[in-house]
Amino acid sequence: MRKDIFYKVIIITLLLLNFCTLGYLWIGKKEIEGEHERRKEPADFIIKSLQLDDEQQIKFEELKHRHQQDTRIIREESKNLHDALYKQLHKQTVDSVLVDSFMHLIVANAKQREIVNFNHFRDLKTILKPEQHKLYDEFIEAIAQRFGPPPLRH
Repeated sequence: MRKDIFYKVIIITLLLLNFCTLGYLWIGKKEIEGEHERRKEPADFIIKSLQLDDEQQIKFEELKHRHQQDTRIIREESKNLHDALYKQLHKQTVDSVLVDSFMHLIVANAKQREIVNFNHFRDLKTILKPEQHKLYDEFIEAIAQRFGPPPLRH
């Protein structure tokens, strides 16, 4: 009789755990899908935030395409530099001069990425009408807060 109760408790516990796991996965999937939707197309956010007209959207597509090409090249270079840097860890003796050289190249690559992003947003401003400049300023503030470093904690 006691074994029956024990097994029933175990079965009910396992069923509850399964339901909780399924619920967690289902809710987590919804959150992930929502995050993908928010991050799916930053261009839509830019177009809406700056209220770009049709002509401006065509110009923006050109800017976006050029920006994507430039950043793709920089990301590939960054990956190659990081791969080369961390391959140094496989060696018995690490060449500190070579490691330092890779570090400088990685920093230069990060600087180039920031330059490309800065120039992209500067170029974006050139397609705007004067009445859109206030929207642009608000948009840039939002971007700076979103992608800038986290605030310092005291």
